[in-house]
Amino acid sequence: MTVIKNRNEAGKKLAEKIFEMVKGEESTVLAIPRGGVVVGEEIAKKLGCSLDVIISKKITPPSSPEYAIGAITHDGTIYRGQNWDRFSQESKFEDEISKKKSEVKRRLEEYRGSAEYKFDNKTVILVDDGIATGSSVFVLLKWLSERKVNRVILAVPVIPANTFEEMRPLVDAIVTLEIPVEFYAVGQFYEEFDQVSDEEVMTILDKFKKPQTVDNGIS
Repeated sequence: MTVIKNRNEAGKKLAEKIFEMVKGEESTVLAIPRGGVVVGEEIAKKLGCSLDVIISKKITPPSSPEYAIGAITHDGTIYRGQNWDRFSQESKFEDEISKKKSEVKRRLEEYRGSAEYKFDNKTVILVDDGIATGSSVFVLLKWLSERKVNRVILAVPVIPANTFEEMRPLVDAIVTLEIPVEFYAVGQFYEEFDQVSDEEVMTILDKFKKPQTVDNGIS
C-alpha cells in the first residue's frame, strides 16, 4: 500500500504522470473542494494551466440521511445510484433534491461568483483527493459528458478497484497512485489528512487569477 505524505505530495506525483499526457493541449484543472483543490493546485502549477472548482452534493433519502443514493450538480444533473428507486418514492424526497441543488449553487457562488462554465474544447482534468463510493464524482462525469470538452482525465491519488472499473469507461483516462482492492477510507492512504478550510481554498483560487506559466522543471 502506498502511503502519501499529504495532498501536496499527491498532487505533485499525479502532475508528473499527467504532464506528458496533455503536452501541447489546452487544459484546465477542475478540482472538487475542499481537499481536491490542494491536490489540483500542484497539478495546475506543473501544467501551467487554469484551476477552477466544481461541486456536487450527495442525495440522501429523508429516512436515511447518512446513506448516499445519488448526487446532483448545480444545474440539476443527477446521478442515480443502484438504490435510487428504493428510496425515491419517500415523502419529501423532492425537497431533498431541491435543497441539495440550491446548496451546490450557493457554494459555487461563494467560491467562484458564478455557476457558469465554458471549456472551449479544452482537456479537463477532474481532481479530488480520493474517491470512496464515488457518487459525487459519477455525477460530475455525467455533467462533463454533456459539455464541449476535448477529453476528460480523472486524477485522484486513491480510488478503490471496483470504483475504478466503474469509472474507467466514463473518462478518457484515470491517473492515480493507488487502486486498492481492500478499502476503508481515503484517509488511510495519507500520513496527513487534515481538514481543508474554505479560506485555504479561496487563497489557492486567488493565486490562479493571474496567468500561469508551465513548470518544466528547468531553473
